[in-house]
Amino acid sequence: MMKQVENFDPRDKMFHFVLDQYSCYRRKTGICSLDDITIQELFNCESYIGECNESSIKYCRGMAKLFLDNKFSTPADIYLNKKCGHYCCSGGQHRVCVVAHLLKKGAQVKLNANFTEQEGSCRYCLIQEDYAQKEKRLSILVRILKIGEYKTIRNARQNYEEHECMYIL
Repeated sequence: MMKQVENFDPRDKMFHFVLDQYSCYRRKTGICSLDDITIQELFNCESYIGECNESSIKYCRGMAKLFLDNKFSTPADIYLNKKCGHYCCSGGQHRVCVVAHLLKKGAQVKLNANFTEQEGSCRYCLIQEDYAQKEKRLSILVRILKIGEYKTIRNARQNYEEHECMYIL
């Protein structure tokens, strides 16, 4: 059952995000655009939402500015997967990440959320379990030599991990 939470704190929670080099500056460069910037510098930023793509250095900084100015109240849709303990978003993954960064910097911001608990595992864990089971079914020789189907499974896993990730916020 979904409940509305007015001040969801995403810090220190493990989140499964569907982000890649085209939708996240950190995934594109290896460095988060909010890591080496102060709250004061963020207050001085402009809001670029809608003017740049999600992988731009300006995207999350502009969103942070909106949160700091208390101009962003659209709730994120957050799910806790009780079996694995991981959180995921069906909407608002950038908002969740931005608010976690701002809270860690000491900003007084809030994240509204539509929150639901689910009994199962998150998609990331389910897919990783599937890859592990497929590898387990391979012969020892194929696994040791890393040939044939082993390479196919590894390539599929690597491709998946380029588009989905786990972050502790």
